[in-house]
Amino acid sequence: MKEGEILKIKAERFLETARDLYKKEYYDLCAFNIEQAVQLFLKYEIWKILGDFEKTHKISELLDHYRIASDKVKEIDNLKENYRQTIYDLEIAYIESRYLPAQFLKEQIDLMFKFVEDLLNIFKNG
Repeated sequence: MKEGEILKIKAERFLETARDLYKKEYYDLCAFNIEQAVQLFLKYEIWKILGDFEKTHKISELLDHYRIASDKVKEIDNLKENYRQTIYDLEIAYIESRYLPAQFLKEQIDLMFKFVEDLLNIFKNG
């Protein structure tokens, strides 16, 4: 297995864990796991193109790096526009769901899962 392939495997595991946590209504930890999945999926896709990835955890920055590396400017711009609040919520989940009493509503989590689905579709169509 190539070094970067572990990113995709871990991303898939975080997403699977998020689905399990969703069923238990542990929305704070679900949001964190979705954030981790998105972060690693983006790093994996950037790694596939460039052989390396940015050492940041901010989804908005990773989206910008992928946007440039992949030439999927329009698709990523649309995704960022459509999911502006969701991206912000995911970035908040990175810190707050681990250390603070962060709370997320089911509706927010549903949008996070939809965001992941739309992001993965951009990757598939490339």
